[in-house]
Amino acid sequence: MAARKQHRGSKAASGGAGPESRPAHSARGVRRLLPTFGVGGLLMVHFVLASTSIRQKCATYDEVAHLTRGYSWWRLDDKRLIPNHPPLAQAWAALPLLNDGLEFPSLEQKVWHHSDVFGVGKQFFYRVGNDPDAMLRQARMMIALLSVALGGLVFWWSRRLFGTAGGFVSLVLYAFSPTILASAGLVTTDMAVSLFFLSSVGAVWWVLHRVSPASVVACAAAMTGLFLSKMSAALIVPMGLVLLVIRLLSGTPLSIKFGRERRITARWKMSLAFLAVIVFSIVAVWAAIWATFDFRYEAMVDADPERDRLFTPGVLPEEQTVWEYMGRSIDTTADAIDWARERRLLPEAYLYGFLFTIQSARGRDAFLNGDRSLYGWWYFFPCCFLYKVPLPIMGVIVAAALAFAIGRGPPQGDPESTAGLRGSGVLERLYRTAPLGVLFAVYWFFAMRSNLNIGHRHLLPTFAPLLVLCGAAGAWFRATPKWLGAVVPLLLGLLVVASLTIWPHYLAYFNTIAGGPSQGYRHLVQSSLDWGQDLPGLKRWLDQHRGSERVYVAYHGTGDWKHYGIKAYPVPRYLRKSGTGDYRLGAGIYCISATRLQQIYMLKTSQWTRELEDQYRRLLPEMLEFEQTPDDQQARAALLRSKGKGFRARFNSFQKLRFGRLCAYLRQRAPDDHVGHSILIYRLTNEDLHTALHESIPLS
Repeated sequence: MAARKQHRGSKAASGGAGPESRPAHSARGVRRLLPTFGVGGLLMVHFVLASTSIRQKCATYDEVAHLTRGYSWWRLDDKRLIPNHPPLAQAWAALPLLNDGLEFPSLEQKVWHHSDVFGVGKQFFYRVGNDPDAMLRQARMMIALLSVALGGLVFWWSRRLFGTAGGFVSLVLYAFSPTILASAGLVTTDMAVSLFFLSSVGAVWWVLHRVSPASVVACAAAMTGLFLSKMSAALIVPMGLVLLVIRLLSGTPLSIKFGRERRITARWKMSLAFLAVIVFSIVAVWAAIWATFDFRYEAMVDADPERDRLFTPGVLPEEQTVWEYMGRSIDTTADAIDWARERRLLPEAYLYGFLFTIQSARGRDAFLNGDRSLYGWWYFFPCCFLYKVPLPIMGVIVAAALAFAIGRGPPQGDPESTAGLRGSGVLERLYRTAPLGVLFAVYWFFAMRSNLNIGHRHLLPTFAPLLVLCGAAGAWFRATPKWLGAVVPLLLGLLVVASLTIWPHYLAYFNTIAGGPSQGYRHLVQSSLDWGQDLPGLKRWLDQHRGSERVYVAYHGTGDWKHYGIKAYPVPRYLRKSGTGDYRLGAGIYCISATRLQQIYMLKTSQWTRELEDQYRRLLPEMLEFEQTPDDQQARAALLRSKGKGFRARFNSFQKLRFGRLCAYLRQRAPDDHVGHSILIYRLTNEDLHTALHESIPLS
């Protein structure tokens, strides 16, 4: 009894369980939770910025196709709309729509028989009674959740390398980056493939150091997600090979734990272990792809060979199959895919999607700094980076590079860092960050060699690893003098201001090097700026400003004017079958998408040349005669008969030329206003139009 009293007395004296120790213990608990609250708060802010900004926008060009693919993947056995891209991102986005009772377009029509996902998609969105805005809101939130997951992975990896401060530097950059926010709420494959690229290189690096059930399964799962997200997943092969070489050259032991843990040092034994993991991952990805397509080779169900075929972007020659047409000029790739088709190694839709991707990547009409090219420029993506990345992020990149180079790291003993870089050599620091550097370098290498120069978003998979590496800048927080420690927080604050200022127009962000968002259309268009997203904004602008003026619209996108109540004359306007209608251009408000202003997908050049001027002048007298003919069906029909069969083609060609000349004139003057920086507004008088269409203008 006395012993028990003595024990209680000594315990009370030491304070081990006394009330004085509880506040201190609680304070430590709160401090441990603060990073969790901070991470959760930043990710929530990111989600809100992404989801609210995109509510102001209509469907971007590709979203109509992506969401239609995803919905059809769940609702139909037929997978003809799935080629071009694997279905993971689209199917994930379409999940909330499955209980909405949506109508799907008829399957007894040409656009379905020819697998035209854009044709089917426009009907799904605007013609069968569905609410496209509600569909997009739900689907876009699903993509925003993928962005939140990627942001969490960025923080976790950065904290592992650079401590808590570094993790928060990376997360703030991620949460407020206009580049990330521009894609974080769009129903495309970009966010999913970015998440799985980062996951895959991380899982590969893990399994190259520790082979265990957890690491092997994680590697296979990440690879599966990647190959079901986008065809660019093939780039993980050179990335993985580079990481494998780095790992073998390092000479550090490999831990293998299946039950009892063993460590091996012989490179040939390591190679055998890695080969086994590679084989397992390949089999897992292969099986997942087959499961995704219901273990069925054929893309179509009950197809009629005389009627049904997979989609081709051009007119299919009668003497060619779709496989022959899509394999033109890429014989080696086409032969390899034919070999796989003969043996049915993968589902037909997946093989066709890969062939389609390779063919599409050969070239696409692209724009940069006033120039046009079908095959792009090696410096396109460096220019995108230079124009579209906020200067504060560039400043943090410089700060991180300096900290990395001199070996600054988190404070010694930082409980949140298990691999701090303080005091380690340059080679050791490079080794620890190898998967991030390899992902960034290999992807950039292939991007700069690509002929597909149609959007800054194609760099998105490289931003996550770059922002993780930016966590090295957190080492400056405790630098002396104090002003040096304030540089990185100041840069982060400037980024937050820039991000909130451009809301909700993240796609249109350009930094001051490019002249800001108002000058972006002079440098980049298409999905770097103008992806058809601003019809709702145009409707609001017209309601406020149009008055009784005529409105002309040249719109680049897949949105539907009627759905948003926009009443305007299209420019250019092609000849109706009856020939009736007023095709003249008159004074009024001209609303022109930036992509149309630069003549992408219209004329062969963005510049007005002597050749184009001569074509325009040759056609002008005949077209003026048409416009002076009374606008009634009998008079127009008589004129069309007198002009012969070629008149319709000449008329439509003239419409393009006239619009091209107008755009050449408008590019010489600043817009009077804009909608989201992607639709440029010009108020033109009859005198302006006479100058633009009839007087001399500069030729290039």
